[in-house]
Amino acid sequence: MREKINPDLPAASQNNWEYLFEAALLEPEPAMIERRLQSAKDAIMDRIEDSFEKASLSERQMPLAALNTINELQRPNVDDLRPRPAQTFGHTA
Repeated sequence: MREKINPDLPAASQNNWEYLFEAALLEPEPAMIERRLQSAKDAIMDRIEDSFEKASLSERQMPLAALNTINELQRPNVDDLRPRPAQTFGHTA
């Protein structure tokens, strides 16, 4: 059984960015998803900053792909931003 991840701890005190990223993607509680995504994002940014000069392009691809995934998940859904048409009951307008 995996240990429980505490999203309140700084990313550096957690295992690694991959573990945090996986935990965010698998989080069952909707109220916790945003916090987990942010923890994973912080850890990924730390990893990218720490390895920027010494990592090869292929070593940077995975964290960058994970970061892009998080950014997409955090983007508001366009359908949620559109005004909803008023409902009519029994009549057509």
